Amino acid sequence: MSEHYDVIIIGTGAGGGTLANVLGHAGKRILLLERGDFLPRERENWDPHEVRANGRYVSRDTWYDDEGRPFQPKVYYFVGGATKMYGAALYRLRPGDFGEVRHIDGPSPAWPLGYDDFEPWYTKAEWLYQVHGTHGEDPTRGTLVEGLPLARRLPRAQHPAAQ
Repeated sequence: MSEHYDVIIIGTGAGGGTLANVLGHAGKRILLLERGDFLPRERENWDPHEVRANGRYVSRDTWYDDEGRPFQPKVYYFVGGATKMYGAALYRLRPGDFGEVRHIDGPSPAWPLGYDDFEPWYTKAEWLYQVHGTHGEDPTRGTLVEGLPLARRLPRAQHPAAQ
């Protein structure tokens, strides 16, 4: 094992795994650190009752709130992070989600960045994760510069995620 790395990434979930993928393709030497082990491959992985209702894979950690009261955080620690249990739903925020929102307790201010700032990154992530669907069916959805990856087929080298 090497003792020199360009980048050390803590956590192998969606964020850490995606970053490792991009940096690895850029030729960086990466060390991934994960507190969990590999998720056991067993029939219960696909049983929502076991996973959600019974909490089969939930960490047995106890956390404490700011007043010292214990609580169970219901987190997962596995190679792949909590992404192992996320249900494979990758949603873009809509353009309207970046504006001010009025709640019963007062306004939530607008983001300092807008949808168009995130769109190129959404596109790269959707191609990397092979998101599929049909654009144009949802009138509240923002623009898609490249379209969804499985709505049209391009050779892998032409995908935005490969660039």
